[in-house]
Amino acid sequence: MTSTTVTVERNGLARVWRFLTLPRGDRRWDVFLRSTAAAALLGIPIVLLFPGTVVYVLLAISSLPANSPLSPILPSFFEPIIIEAAKWAPAAPVTLVAAVGYMYMEYVNWHVYAWVLNWDNLEGVRSNRWVRWGVDNFARAPFWMTVIFAFTPLPFWAARVLAILHKYPLRRFLVATVVGRVPRWYLYALFGGTVSVPAWILIGVMVVPAAIVIVGRLLRSESLLAETAPAAVPTSEAPER
Repeated sequence: MTSTTVTVERNGLARVWRFLTLPRGDRRWDVFLRSTAAAALLGIPIVLLFPGTVVYVLLAISSLPANSPLSPILPSFFEPIIIEAAKWAPAAPVTLVAAVGYMYMEYVNWHVYAWVLNWDNLEGVRSNRWVRWGVDNFARAPFWMTVIFAFTPLPFWAARVLAILHKYPLRRFLVATVVGRVPRWYLYALFGGTVSVPAWILIGVMVVPAAIVIVGRLLRSESLLAETAPAAVPTSEAPER
């Protein structure tokens, strides 16, 4: 009886594991949603065991969607979250948690963009005169160009695309991203800890730019996530997933 029970339990766990790990739909969103769900589930016992970490757990979880493939249509979503978190926790650990969450998603984003940019039907984009001009200029100082994009409000997805097309090493790209992002996040955290910005202003900073980008793309009949799907792929030419 015991042997039968153990076998049934193992088979049941195996079926549950297969169900949870079975790839579903577009692998870009499959990986993103699973990673976000895993982070949220991991945060539950951490908060229960260490209630004082609730601010850091919420910051870590919110950093994933804010810096996911959705980030091009959420251009000012993460900074207000850092400012709000810094009201309740010191600037240094807030910066550290924000940086860890951001860098995890940047690693994912790199592979998502590289996968898309390698599609055969994007050869025209890769050989475009202006794209080549951007890659050539990026190639003059790729590390510091990445740092500049990371530290300033310039759209960072553009630096990511240029780095991938230039075949810049991922490790150096991530190091340059940290060099640019950490001081930026720290300044936002210091600001949030010093100036009590009303929540409604922070929400407005998050929502208004996102609405402008989304409405603008809809009016131009563009894909909302054009950066990660810049061209439709015919079914017969779609890359394997």
